[in-house]
Amino acid sequence: MSIRGKMTLITVSAFIALYSIVGGLLQTSSSPLVRAIAEPGPYQQLRIFEEVVRHIVNDYVEKPNLEKVRVGALRGLAEGLDPYSAYLLPQQVQSYNANREKGDTTGLVIGQYSGFAYVIAVVANSPAEKAGLRVGDVIEYIDGQATRDLGLYDVKSLLMGRSGAPIELSLINRKSGKLKLTPGMVTPAPVEGRMLESQIGYVKLPILSKGQAASVEAAVRDLLKKGAKSLILDLRGSAGGESEEGIAVADLFVNNGSITRLIGRKDKPVSDIAAKADNDVTSIVPAVIVDRTTAGASEIIAAAVLETLKGDVIGERTVFGMSSVQELFQMDDGSGLLLTTARYASPSGKIFMDDGVTPNVEVKRPDLAEVSAQAAEDPTAPAPPPVVVAPGTTDDVMLKKAVEVARSKTKARAAGQ
Repeated sequence: MSIRGKMTLITVSAFIALYSIVGGLLQTSSSPLVRAIAEPGPYQQLRIFEEVVRHIVNDYVEKPNLEKVRVGALRGLAEGLDPYSAYLLPQQVQSYNANREKGDTTGLVIGQYSGFAYVIAVVANSPAEKAGLRVGDVIEYIDGQATRDLGLYDVKSLLMGRSGAPIELSLINRKSGKLKLTPGMVTPAPVEGRMLESQIGYVKLPILSKGQAASVEAAVRDLLKKGAKSLILDLRGSAGGESEEGIAVADLFVNNGSITRLIGRKDKPVSDIAAKADNDVTSIVPAVIVDRTTAGASEIIAAAVLETLKGDVIGERTVFGMSSVQELFQMDDGSGLLLTTARYASPSGKIFMDDGVTPNVEVKRPDLAEVSAQAAEDPTAPAPPPVVVAPGTTDDVMLKKAVEVARSKTKARAAGQ
């Protein structure tokens, strides 16, 4: 083997060995094979993966593309951590920096479900809604590329596309499974505020992009002027967004105490973000509605109401925790490592990416209950995607329960309890 070949082998071996070592630390599988590899320690893994690379170089049927092997190992290393960490090629680093200024061009909030791209939320009147995409859609292909073969960063990059150029999407959960999405301008959805029965003020929060906290404050103040004695914050469909906006909304209600925590390495708190006493607009503790489409900034609000204010959170557990801090570490060759360096957590320290927010008043929607029953009948069947189609006005069991809770709290306050 040439000197260059040996150096390439050593370099690739080092990358793959590092992948192996970290993978061993993260691995939770209890299979005999995993235990056999993991128990001897990292040096044993190093020898195994060096041997694997040696066989690739010497025995593979064709001359291997070692650059491709190296990139694959680095991508696997990042994607083995969490959905939001990624290894970026030089051109992807350039796109990442450009897109940070560009902003959203689809109106989609995307997560992963069983390896596929999954639509968590859709902004009203956005290109995604105009294309016919709905909450709960499972995207199998984007312009012919299988989402199951891609990391979440790559999925989002493909969906941004080129402004004005249509993107073909293939959906698993539709009979007419193909749609055309044309990226373009996305206008943030407005905050909806209205009065319900029994002097209950209702606020429907959209995705909390920059500036939305001020709109929520204006809606709350307007309802208080109209005589609201109780408040309901509906966080369903409010996914992603800016964590700072979620903190600002929670601060409208929390007079003192913790709103959220940032958790770093080894689950050590990086900071405890407390309420500012002069920011609250009311002493009313709102009832909060959440479901599987509540994620990111809105989880901060729900957790603060539940734990710091000891208020009521109604609905079902959130599952797509997105609140985290990513930092881009640029490499000498222009590539980069997008790495999660801290994660947001509830005031008690429950990390949203791991635990979500569990309501104290659980309300199961009928359609989801049917899915659970089917799964119980056949435990071997693959889990279906969550059913999260927006409920109609007459069958919104979560809102009905929230009204019931808010009404009882109003009566309790009136009685001086």
